[in-house]
Amino acid sequence: MSGSTTMIEMEAEEHMLRGITSADVGPEAKEYNLLRADEEYRNGNVEHSIYYQVKAQFQSTDLRYITEADDLESQRPSTEQLLRVASDVEKEDYKSNRFLQNILKHLQQKERERPKRPPCIEPIEHLDFLEDVDEPVAGLARINDICNGLPTEWCVLQLCKSFNPATTYSVFNEISASDGAIYLSLLRHCRSPELGPICLRFNNSGLAEVFKHYSTLVERFRRVVTVDPLNIKSKEAKQKYWEELNSYDAFLRKLLSDFRDIMAPYSFVFLGKRYDCSAVASQTKAVFGRVDEFCVDRQWSNHQRILLSQASLHANRLTSTDMKHIAYEMTSNENEIHMVYDMLRVFASEWQPLEDRQVQVAKSFPTILVVDERLDHLHWEQLATAQEFSRVKSLHCLWRLYQYHKASIRHGYYTRSIKRGMCVINPGADLPNSGRRLRSFFEYWLSHWRHLFETVPTEEVMLRQAYQADCFVYAGHGSGLQYINGRAICRARVRGVVFLFGCDSTRMLGTGLYSALYGAHDYYHGALCPTIVGTLMPALDGNMDHVSVTLLSLWLNPGNKQVRPWTQIHKMSWLKTGTIKAGSDVEVAQPDYHLGSLSSILSLVQQGKVEPTVYNCCIYVCRGLPAWNLDVEPMPF
Repeated sequence: MSGSTTMIEMEAEEHMLRGITSADVGPEAKEYNLLRADEEYRNGNVEHSIYYQVKAQFQSTDLRYITEADDLESQRPSTEQLLRVASDVEKEDYKSNRFLQNILKHLQQKERERPKRPPCIEPIEHLDFLEDVDEPVAGLARINDICNGLPTEWCVLQLCKSFNPATTYSVFNEISASDGAIYLSLLRHCRSPELGPICLRFNNSGLAEVFKHYSTLVERFRRVVTVDPLNIKSKEAKQKYWEELNSYDAFLRKLLSDFRDIMAPYSFVFLGKRYDCSAVASQTKAVFGRVDEFCVDRQWSNHQRILLSQASLHANRLTSTDMKHIAYEMTSNENEIHMVYDMLRVFASEWQPLEDRQVQVAKSFPTILVVDERLDHLHWEQLATAQEFSRVKSLHCLWRLYQYHKASIRHGYYTRSIKRGMCVINPGADLPNSGRRLRSFFEYWLSHWRHLFETVPTEEVMLRQAYQADCFVYAGHGSGLQYINGRAICRARVRGVVFLFGCDSTRMLGTGLYSALYGAHDYYHGALCPTIVGTLMPALDGNMDHVSVTLLSLWLNPGNKQVRPWTQIHKMSWLKTGTIKAGSDVEVAQPDYHLGSLSSILSLVQQGKVEPTVYNCCIYVCRGLPAWNLDVEPMPF
């Protein structure tokens, strides 16, 4: 009797929620969709589970960010409309009354200054593309249509944390620390659109510990680095500080190692498609042909075929141990295990000579990570540090950004020739060392930019100058939201690429006990900003300054082409005093060192090639569209 009652209650709840978007209901709808995703996966309906996972990621905050500016614009009449509906008396007043004339001129000026929107934007691209869908089959078909409409160069992976009834009404720290499974859905992969999406589920005893430890990372770091300078002058105090920092570094390294071990059998799915060239096309066709022949002969599923195709595409990047683990994950048949292992070894021996002969063969297009807000604090980029990544919070957000910027996207990259920009540096004037270092860099390297040093920006300056520049850089405390309201950002249109160099600048934060999370990047994406670079955690000022100027100097041309390349600047002199002078011969690098792909530079940071200590390198992420600066490097395609 109780079982049938439960079924009736579930059917009633489903009927009530069926026609309502997650954006209308909020967290309860997210929990409901995650519960359905769990049930469908356990019942073997993997594609239905994927539909509910995608549906769960679109939240009330997303809809507000997307529609608020448009709603305000539609409610505000134009001057033309005002004059059209004015009475004869009012029209005479507009002609004779100087006060009303000034108001009219001001409104007309504002209309002229308002950026024009591309004509391609349609209402569905602003809203939930699953809004009119109420069952999984049609929903998955719509998701496939959306994914197939994205650039063919992209692989799109969605990461989602499973439903946990114990944390339905919990605060974020409790949710992030709680146990649960991770769903990894390959929405667009190396065999799309020929083969549809697949889903992997990770759940073992080690995952609970990883979630628990990850929830403490930020506070652990803050406890170590928050010290009174007056109390750390003695030799003993300095030694204790560095011991605690090294202990934190060891803790983070162990945590990342445990995280990799859990995901290890499938880390290869995070690798993107190889760059386009004739050698890649020919070898890929041959590899997939042999994979298909094997899968047909052994009667393997599409799930197995996609995973074997992905592993074969990157076989030379797998160790012998990786190959064995992959073979054991794909099949329990001993004969097939050996065949898969041997096949991967052959493919590796074929790919490696191609990479040795052509540099382009070794490069991959970006992988887009659609990351659940409850998993966003994990260091996903550390699973494949050589890979280019960019994060978004929902497939809806990605689709909207792509549709708006489609005309500027080439070969999977948002392309822009960055000429001029603006920076806001140390606006609180309370980071003297950082302010001195960054002032010297911007005056030396980006002398042609608009600079704002040690000055609090007004909202007018941010909206009219910073957000209309090709590129905007903020460096100070946090994300800069203390200087401009998030709603004001949403109502604007942010034209260029944004860098937020501050502690936790794009970390997801809770807005209350029972609400969706938000990050500064949400407001910028609401304003259709194509790309944001920010941090997941706090960092030390000197290390963050070093990473930020290295990143900017690699991606942006100097105002004066005659200046010495930044790779030849003496690092310690600049870090200690902000002095720019030539480095030793050891530090001299080739002058042609710029990279067009922003995500590839962030990959270098993730690999520890800029700052070797893990807590200094793993916190930087790209959000939105992968960006390419044509001003420093033409596309190689």
